[in-house]
Amino acid sequence: MKMDIDQHVRELLKAMGEGVYEKEHILAMSLLSAMAGESIFLLGPPGTAKSLVARRLKMIFKDGRSFEYLMSRFSTPDEIFGPVSISLLKSEDRYERVVDGFLPTATVVFLDEIWKAGPSIQNALLTAINERIYQNGRTTLQLPMKALIAASNELPAENEGLEALWDRFLVRMVSNCIQSENVFYKMIRQKNTKPKTIPEYLLITETQYEEWQQKIEEVEITNEVCAVITHIRKKLKAEAKKEDVEEMDFYISDRRWKKCVHLLQASAFMNGRRCVDLTDIPILIHCLWNKSDVIPTIIDAVCSSLTAPIDERIVKLGKAIDMELKNVRKAQTTSNETNSDEDKYVLVNFFYYNVLKYQAGKTLFYKMDYSHVPSGKTCDGVIYYDDAKKSYIIHAIYTGELYDYKIKNTKETKRIKLSKCHGGIIIDNVPYAFQTKKTNAEPSIFNMPGSPSPNKALAALEEIRNSLFTKLSDLQRLFNYYRNLFLSDDDINIVSKYLALCEKNLKEMEVKAQNASMLL
Repeated sequence: MKMDIDQHVRELLKAMGEGVYEKEHILAMSLLSAMAGESIFLLGPPGTAKSLVARRLKMIFKDGRSFEYLMSRFSTPDEIFGPVSISLLKSEDRYERVVDGFLPTATVVFLDEIWKAGPSIQNALLTAINERIYQNGRTTLQLPMKALIAASNELPAENEGLEALWDRFLVRMVSNCIQSENVFYKMIRQKNTKPKTIPEYLLITETQYEEWQQKIEEVEITNEVCAVITHIRKKLKAEAKKEDVEEMDFYISDRRWKKCVHLLQASAFMNGRRCVDLTDIPILIHCLWNKSDVIPTIIDAVCSSLTAPIDERIVKLGKAIDMELKNVRKAQTTSNETNSDEDKYVLVNFFYYNVLKYQAGKTLFYKMDYSHVPSGKTCDGVIYYDDAKKSYIIHAIYTGELYDYKIKNTKETKRIKLSKCHGGIIIDNVPYAFQTKKTNAEPSIFNMPGSPSPNKALAALEEIRNSLFTKLSDLQRLFNYYRNLFLSDDDINIVSKYLALCEKNLKEMEVKAQNASMLL
């Protein structure tokens, strides 16, 4: 039965996950690891279905064989790779192992408590994982192993020579107990039935596996993806240089990066694509951590890389607008303008200036405070809602006493930062214009001698609306409508939070640019 690769994988994952609860993502990542020829490590307490993952993975391969073993400090190579053949040793003086039924003949291998393996087992495993070969006496065996799944309830101890083996596990997942009570009830009510089977038409043959390996290599790695990886690498290097951080906590070797990208190629191929795209990037969350306590930093580095081009432009546009406002303030102080503020701005209720386009709604600034607000630096202020005036009221705090009582006892009052700018006020780093009187006598700052060139705020506003919002919308659409088969709901939720934060920052910059354009 011929079907598209993504449909094939989707049905495989559905069959693998039947009767397994809250382990769908681990099953998906184990399948991805197997298709990429990589090994996976599962960190978690006993009884969290880690060995079941290996058994289900073995089932997807036609004529697949599995090998499972629980390591101890006293485990020997005989128990992993097979006993030495006494008959061959006696008759032909050959030191070879009887490997049938052991790791060298298995399609999927599961090794529990992996860090208890002794040096001799570790060395043999390194070669098996790296090159898929096993040296059996004078014979080199090509291993049929598609995936090695290791598990433990702890990470490898430091300074015990386990670093090389730990580095070979490209994918690292945390396997927890069932979190949802409703799902837990389903699990305990589940009846013990006969072992699950995978439909024959879904089984992966050796020929098919080899064909997929070749096609995975042909998947394109775009410049966009390379730029995202560069951002992640720079962020991890910066983290490694911080105080109280061990450099190896964020060390990723070139070999590991190469394997990570190959894993992304496998993800793209199995999602039916010919090139890696940004929906593959979150998979790196499960590849780049070396200690469990750095996982939040890895998540931040990976997810923030998705919006990095937009975030960087927001910062640059903000700095450009701030510089433009600063230039205007300089021009204002050197001009011959003699009109007083009272002449320039509309007064509301005799004592207030009208703040235009403040996001909370109608907002008034107390006129007598304006002269106490500095230009070029900030001072404290408060904003609160006045029911009588049906407006938000802003006051500058310059005595340290006047509004302390209100701040302490009024829930709707909050502190803000204020700074004076030409034509208005800067509130929490966002400029807002005061409503001006309609008069032709008011000189424009751009008509003054030595004044700056026409403002950059309008250009920034155009870029925000016509370019940055479009890029963000494309990114949101990508993650909302083109679901990657190897991303969990948790992965999507984390990415969504970063996209929402980017949207929030972009909207704030839009307000800043729009208001600045009215001031310049």
